[in-house]
Order: sequence, then C-alpha cells, then structure tokens
Amino acid sequence: MDSKYILVALIIILFIVNIAFIFYMSSQITTLSSDYSTATTEYNNLRSIYSSLYANYSDLVSKYNSLASSFNTLYMNYTKLSAEYSTLSSEYSNLTSNYVSLSNAYSELQGKMTVLDFFLSVADANTGKIENLITGPMPVTFQITSPPGNGTVILTPSNYTLGIGEIGSMLSKYFGYPEVRSYYKSIIIHQFGNYTLGEGVIAFKNVNQNGTSVDTYALIYVLAMNTGKYQWQIVNVKIDNSISIYQYNMITTALSLIQDLVTKNLAGLQSILVGPFPSYVYIASGPFMGNYTGGDIVTNIFIDTIVAKNISTISFEPFYMTLNYTSNQTGIVNVYGNLTITLSNGTTMSYYTQLEMAEQLEPDGLFQVYGFNILNDLTLTEIENIIPK
Repeated sequence: MDSKYILVALIIILFIVNIAFIFYMSSQITTLSSDYSTATTEYNNLRSIYSSLYANYSDLVSKYNSLASSFNTLYMNYTKLSAEYSTLSSEYSNLTSNYVSLSNAYSELQGKMTVLDFFLSVADANTGKIENLITGPMPVTFQITSPPGNGTVILTPSNYTLGIGEIGSMLSKYFGYPEVRSYYKSIIIHQFGNYTLGEGVIAFKNVNQNGTSVDTYALIYVLAMNTGKYQWQIVNVKIDNSISIYQYNMITTALSLIQDLVTKNLAGLQSILVGPFPSYVYIASGPFMGNYTGGDIVTNIFIDTIVAKNISTISFEPFYMTLNYTSNQTGIVNVYGNLTITLSNGTTMSYYTQLEMAEQLEPDGLFQVYGFNILNDLTLTEIENIIPK
C-alpha cells in the first residue's frame, strides 16, 4: 500500500480518537464540576455546622470551667462543713451524755434533798412540812413505835383526808410543846435507783414550861420514791422512839469509829477499840485478811501498822445501818456501804462491805467496840437484798 494512504488513515484514526477523548474529557469535566459544586455546598454546610458546633463547644468549655470552679468551691465548703459537722456531732454526743449525767445527778440530789428536808423538818418540829413531803401519788406507810404519838397509818388517795389528819395528830403528840428544844442528829442518806434511803439517829432535849426536861431518842428510817421527773415523795417513815440513851450511844459510838477510821485518827480508834474487855478486829478479805485478837495486837498491828503505815487513805460511803441490842449494856451496830482503801504503794481497792461493831458498856459509861468485823467480801446485790424498800 502506498505510504500516503497509510498516513491519511492514521490521521483519520487519530482524529477520531481525539474526538472521542474530547467528548470523554468533557463528560468527566462536567461530572467533576457537578461533584465540585456538590462538595462546595456540603463544605459550606459542614463549615456552618462546624462553626455552630465550635460555638457550642466554646460555650460548653466556658460552662465547664465555671462549673469546675463552683464544684471546687462547693467541695471545699463541703469538706469544711463535714469537718464542722463531725465536731458538732461529737460535741452534741458529749453534751447529750453530760445532760443525761447531769439530769441523773440532779434527780438524785432532789431525792437526797427530800429526805434531808424530812430530818430538818423533824428538827424544827414542822408538822406541816412533813405532811407536804409525804403527799403524792404513792401510798405511804407512817409509823411511830412508842408513846407519845405511837401508831401506824397507811395513807392512800382514798383515805387521804382522814389519814393525813391522823399523822398530824401523831406528830403533834410526838413533838410535844416544849419551851426549849435541843436537837442532835447523825444521818445517812443513799440513793438506790428510783429510791432514796435516809436513816438518822436523833436526840431531843426538851425543857418544858415548868422547868422539867425530857430526853427523847429515836432511830428514824425514811424512804423516798421518784414519782416523776425530779419529783420525789416520801413513801415510808418509821420513827423508832423506843430506844434509850444507851442505844443512841451505841449508834453514835459506831459512827464515831467509822469517822476515826476514815480520818486515820489513831487515838480515837484506840479509845473505842481498846478497853477493859477483850477485843479483836476481823478482816474478811484483801491484803490484810485475818483475825487480830487482843488489845496489844489491835493497837500495834491493826491501828499502828495497817491503818497508820500500810494504808494511805480510807473512805467509806455508808448505805444503810441496823441496830440489834439485847440490853442497855450490849448491842451490835451494822453499817453497810462501799469501802475504798489506797495502799502506801498507790494500789486502790474497793469493797462492798458490812462493818459489824459489837459493843459493850464500860464502867465509865462509854461503849467499847470489842468486836470490829470488816466483812469486805459482799456483793452489791447482797447488800441491796438486806436494805428494806
């Protein structure tokens, strides 16, 4: 074939290919332009969304920072408040505990004051005050054992008017109407839960209008009961006025012995414990347990060694006392309570104790405690079972 025909054919083919390519590129450019327009629109939309999102993000960051600052302040306030609350809660608990203790102590004091008021009213022969102290919601047993004024009255709401009149009459007869009166007393007051017990040994010396004098002795038992918040009523009274000066001196001698013991009055102890009759001291338990028999042993071992040297301090809280006597010359006084001793080495020991003092009248008219039993092996329950309520 002639070369010029071949060249023409190639030119024609290239032309056709170019035309086809041009159409293809034009189609691609149109498509690309359309895609570009779409992308531009979506980009603008996305940019708008981004701007809005960024604005929201910035606002959220600002709010977060503000909230974080408020949270930190709140947390610090909470921490401070929590610490103050803990302190306040602890102080409240202490205050509550102190209030309960103070309330109980005040109630106990009211009970003791009620019993003490009775004995002061006896000292003043104040019949009206005594009647007020026994007036209340609880039944009352009132007894005077011997003339004048002897009798027993059980006072209840149903017989109050009649009963209180009888008690007033008994007291008036008992007190009498002296020109001058001297009054001596020794009192034990102790509180047991809702009850307050008072015991006192008293001596009246009445000088009448005609100049004659009458001596009256009595062992008085008083029991007060808690009837409401800080309210106490005397519910039991026994005035044992059958005792004489001898029994009165038995009791005061026993109480003097206890006083000399706790004050470590060695001369006083010896004058009461050592005399014309054989004497002994018995200790039931503890470091000084044993029976110390004979005047010299009581003096040298119990008084001059144990009390004077081996014991640093002694205290005795009396709860209750009893008197048993067979004659005007002999008798036994028991005083129940809590005995506490501190040794010279600093050791402290407490015992629920019965101090039993056997006494006999000496030729000089004084009583000797010839038998001193320190029964310091009791329990509180054993003592409470002895005490009448």
